[in-house]
Amino acid sequence: MNITFRHTYCHSFGHAFGRSFRMRAVSIAVATLSFSAQHALAQTSGQGQLKEVVVTGNPLGATQIIAPTSTLSGDALTLRAKATLGETLDTLPGVSSTYFGPNASRPIIRGLDGDRIRVLQNSASNMDASALSFDHAVPNDPISIERVEVLRGAAALQYGGSAVGGVVNVIDNRIPSESQFDAKGGVSGKADLGYATGNKEKSGAVLLEAGNSKFVIHADVSARKSDDVVVPIELECTKPGRPELAKKICNSANNVKGAAVGGSLLFDKGYVGASFSSYQSDYGTVAEDEVTIGMKSTRLALEGELRNLSGFITGVKGQLSQTDYKHTEFEGEEAGTVFKNKGTDFRLTAKHAKLGGFEGVVGLQTESTRFSADGAESFAPYSKTTQTALYVVEEMPTAWGKISMGARSEKVKVTSLGNAGAANPDNFPPGSRSFSPNSFALGALVKLSPAWQLTSNIAHTQRAPKDYELYANGPHIATAAWETGNSN
Repeated sequence: MNITFRHTYCHSFGHAFGRSFRMRAVSIAVATLSFSAQHALAQTSGQGQLKEVVVTGNPLGATQIIAPTSTLSGDALTLRAKATLGETLDTLPGVSSTYFGPNASRPIIRGLDGDRIRVLQNSASNMDASALSFDHAVPNDPISIERVEVLRGAAALQYGGSAVGGVVNVIDNRIPSESQFDAKGGVSGKADLGYATGNKEKSGAVLLEAGNSKFVIHADVSARKSDDVVVPIELECTKPGRPELAKKICNSANNVKGAAVGGSLLFDKGYVGASFSSYQSDYGTVAEDEVTIGMKSTRLALEGELRNLSGFITGVKGQLSQTDYKHTEFEGEEAGTVFKNKGTDFRLTAKHAKLGGFEGVVGLQTESTRFSADGAESFAPYSKTTQTALYVVEEMPTAWGKISMGARSEKVKVTSLGNAGAANPDNFPPGSRSFSPNSFALGALVKLSPAWQLTSNIAHTQRAPKDYELYANGPHIATAAWETGNSN
């Protein structure tokens, strides 16, 4: 039995130091049973009205989405928040989880995982090594997230052919796009505390925002620490300092820390801002009793937008982010294989006025990454991947509903740089491949009545193979497999 306690508090202080206090959610979960005080009140207060949700990942900001879309925010996200992104989203419609132990879990959308879905941070690429292996964690702690969106259909084409299954967009508001304060200014904040009995997990996060109608600054810190997971039977453990038999899953503890600062300058028709974030995680892999992973990811992001422009182009948004990711696999106290992924993502999107009944966006995306794996268990070469893409997403309202369409054309170059430090460097000869994948999607929404609507979608998606799919050649210990790429 696992009992989880979580408390989230919100405070806001106005310019006159008036104070408002609200307990956002208090939940107690026993096994798979959850209870929410807000939910109980909703059941006794009669029929309510569903809240309108604007999906950030849809470039048109539509509230009626043709393709199936799921969002989590506020109390719903607080009640679901687990140690990993995959567990948090598990059981959403069409979503499950890879679950490689309690510390590494990536979403699966419609049965597709790995590089067949994309995990984004504020609509920008979240560069890591989580798609390379099931024991590699996603560098996001749900405790510090404001909202999560799961996208499919035409809107997902903005983010690449790797979004064939869908897109998970993690939104943290570290670059505020609008102010919650008036001209005289104010301060708002949120604190989250949690405890779970099954692994003695202690978690906490604090978020503060301050500013006025012209600027907003943001800061957040989070931490999570747990012991090995308790189970009802005794299991063997060979980890030094641990009992040989115990009612625990050996090597399942974790220690996670994260922090970020950001801010925006706001003006009548838009904003410009920047943020810096750092995430560290040390966790056991459970596949091997003595192997732990030490991960660190830092991210710098710049973002700006112009809105409500006159003329054919009514809005322009630009995003630039740089990520430096590294994780080391330790065998006991000795450092083993080291994985690094460093890259830059740039995205420019322009929204146009209605043209022949259609309104939509056109965009340009460029992405450049350098990946390396050093150590006895490295099964892939050093590599460099560059990608340039043009995309368009359009919608047209009709008397009976609306239709949507999207298209994307990419140029991708994947280069193997060899791996002279590998145990068998001859396994990784240099080479280069270029690809030109194209994708499109078409959807329709038919209003049957004020309460019912019918949607239909069709998509053709192509993606370029990843570096390891082309050039991998070696044993993958964590998954007990020999990885073999095919450069042809």
